[in-house]
This record gives sequence, structure tokens and C-alpha cells, in this order.
Amino acid sequence: MAIKLGELLLQEHIITPEQLDEALKNQALFGIKLGSSLIEMGVISDEQLCHFLSSTLGVPAVTPRAMTSVPPEVLAQVPAELAGKYRVVPIRIEGKKLTLAMADPTDFKASDEVSFVTGFIILPHFAPDVRITSALSKYYQLRGDIRYILAEGDIANRRRTALSAETVTTEEKVVFPMTGENGEPLNVEVPFEFEGFATLPDYEDYQTVEFSAPDHYSAEQLALDFASAKDRDQIGTAFAKYLGQEFTTSALFLIRDNMAVDWRSVVSGKLVEESHQLTIPLNKPSVIRDTFASGQFSMGILAQTPENSRLLTFLQLPPDAPLLVMALVMQTKVVVIVVVAGGLATLDKRLQEVQKLAGKAVMAFEILIIKNKIMQT
Repeated sequence: MAIKLGELLLQEHIITPEQLDEALKNQALFGIKLGSSLIEMGVISDEQLCHFLSSTLGVPAVTPRAMTSVPPEVLAQVPAELAGKYRVVPIRIEGKKLTLAMADPTDFKASDEVSFVTGFIILPHFAPDVRITSALSKYYQLRGDIRYILAEGDIANRRRTALSAETVTTEEKVVFPMTGENGEPLNVEVPFEFEGFATLPDYEDYQTVEFSAPDHYSAEQLALDFASAKDRDQIGTAFAKYLGQEFTTSALFLIRDNMAVDWRSVVSGKLVEESHQLTIPLNKPSVIRDTFASGQFSMGILAQTPENSRLLTFLQLPPDAPLLVMALVMQTKVVVIVVVAGGLATLDKRLQEVQKLAGKAVMAFEILIIKNKIMQT
């Protein structure tokens, strides 16, 4: 984005340098926008962010209600590909003018291209990225990164809890189904403006993907890909590609709150379909919990616990399959858990190699954080 949100918020003393540093880390690790990271941290609400940027940029803000009631004939003016490319949502048409909700109203390239394609004069309006994501999902069936969607859900639930019973009526809520740890159905309510979460589209990134290539994917190429990665998903994909090639069965788990969330899992050279659905709680006995607590690694056959069984079943492994489970630590904080399967002799022989690559992955994350900080301050 052209907007240097971090610098603007620091100048107005709305956030502290320490809060910005933490938000930038979350942005790099979890792939969400800086503003959404700050909202998720509870540093600022989405309404406050919307009002602040609207006032600072001198651009009108789009109301949540307007984002949830766009006429079909208005949506038809902006193709899905263009809306997704620039993360914009058409709101209304007045004569020859088209009101466009944008996370970055200063993105003149986006305004110019939408104007060229539609033939309308563009009136940029500001909307937080969290609302843009919801609208793109609802109207264009354009998916957001699953962990970004989960972060948005957390924000929505926080807003719902904060609102009084008098201001939130039954009609202003929607319910979408989820499944608990034991498979029991759950109905989760969110405010009406987040209705897009109720009908999330399929996630193409989690369909089966072939990692095979004509040439062997070397550790040297992996290091180069780490160094040139533009976001954390490029780091994860490169790491998963290499581990899946070398070990055939592997998984990367992101640590979020009190859960380990599956990020990239490879079985027999293929990305596991819908791998994002597996979560391992960190308050129940498992090798994931123990590795998170120690910040080290473990190697061998897993103890028989329900969570270990879920992990093995998910990775299509027998109960006696040896695993190497390793923590990626950034500044004393475990951010990723790496899991690979193989014979004990193979795992022991390649332990130092995996440790070295894990260290490079951590450095790649740190580079992303530094880049984000340069861009936002």
C-alpha cells in the first residue's frame, strides 16, 4: 500500500513503537494487513481505524451497511478479476460516477484502471481491509487467506461482544456452522456486516498440488527462495516443497493463540487437500504441545494420545511411524512447528540439515519483518 499506516499512527501517538513492532511481526507471520493486525491485537478498533484514515486522507468512509447491500447491477460493472487484483468493491452509481470502496484510496493506478474498464469517474472511499475481504468473498467468491479469514472472525466476535443487546438485534446477526474439537456442531454468530463469512468459497490453494519438477529442488535453491520471499506464504510453500521432496511426509504448523494451525502439509509429494482444517490445541497432551513448550525438537515414535493420533491420521501415517518434530523460534517465541516422517536412522542422519534449514526459515521471517517496518515507517 502507498499509505504508510504505521508512520501515520505513530505520528498521532495512537500506537507505540512497541505495538507497531509486534503488529509487523504478526503481519509477516500470519499474512494479514498491518491495520488488521493492530485490530486483532486490540490496539485499535476497526471503526477507529476507519475514522482515522478517512480524516487523515480526506476521503469519505464506506459504512458497514453500505458494504453489505450492494445492488447486483453495480457489482456487474467491476469484473471479479479486477476487484480481486486491486482489492476494491463498487458501492453505488450516481450518473457517471462510481463510488469505489478501497483499502488504499491513494492507489491511483487502481482507480485509473477501474475507470478505464467501467467508463465511470471513480469516487474513492475508504474501507478497512477486513471489510474489503468480507465483501470480496460475499460478492465475488474471492477467497482470502484462511488465517486472514480466521483473524477477521476474531475481530468480528470482539465487535459482537462489545456491542450492547440494544444496539445489536437478531436481524443484524448471522450464524455460520463450525465443528468443535470432538466433531460436535457449533453455531457461531457474527454481526451482519460480516455475512460473507457464512458462505466462504472453496480454497483453491488447498487443493492437491503437485510439487514434482523436472529438476531436483536443491537446498541452495530453497535458500534463494527464502531470501527473495515477498510474504510468509512463499516461505511456507518453499519449505514445504523441499521437505515434501526429501521426506515425502511433512507438515508445518503456525502457532496462533493456544492452537497449532496446520499451514502446509505434504504427503507423497502432494499438498494435502484442505489442510487448514487441522488444529492441535496446546493445552492437551501431544508432541506438538511438548515441542512448543520446550522450544526444541523431539524424535521417535509418538506416545498414544488422542491429539497424536489425530496428527498421524491426518498425515496418513501408522501409529508406529517415527517423526521429527522441531520448533522454529523467533526472539524466544515459537512461531512454527515443523513435522517430518521417516526411518529413525534417516531422521537422525538429517537432523542437523533440518535444523539448519529451520534457522534459515526464521531468518527469512525476520527479513520480512524488517522489510515491512521499512515500508510502514
